[in-house]
Amino acid sequence: MANSTIPAQLQSIVSESDFQDRSSELVEDWLSSGIGLDAIEPILSFMEANPAIDFGLPGPLVHFLERYYGNGYEAKLIESVLRKPTRHTAWMLNRVINKTKTPEARQRYIGVLERAQLNPLADPNARQQITHFLQRLAV
Repeated sequence: MANSTIPAQLQSIVSESDFQDRSSELVEDWLSSGIGLDAIEPILSFMEANPAIDFGLPGPLVHFLERYYGNGYEAKLIESVLRKPTRHTAWMLNRVINKTKTPEARQRYIGVLERAQLNPLADPNARQQITHFLQRLAV
């Protein structure tokens, strides 16, 4: 159900001036409806398709996705960042890196950022964000 409903719901608010408030309402509806893990991919795909939206810092959609940290969120985020990195999804991956305790997992996530930086589908804003994170993580 969520895979077909979520994209339409997000698309219906894409042009709203109060996108963050509207996305917060959607998240509340999803949570009360029991929508969960199956929402990860449609939300990330929406972010890929709409990189110029101000999703917030981190914003309702990211808070929703991060509920599934350790339950599939990271793998889906990696797929998204490798498919079409955006400024926001790169930032989300950086948040995952900051939470990661094991050096091996941390290095794997940094490797994803390095690969994403070379992705021809990454726009200049995404590349700039990724470069910033990689420079900071190298310290």
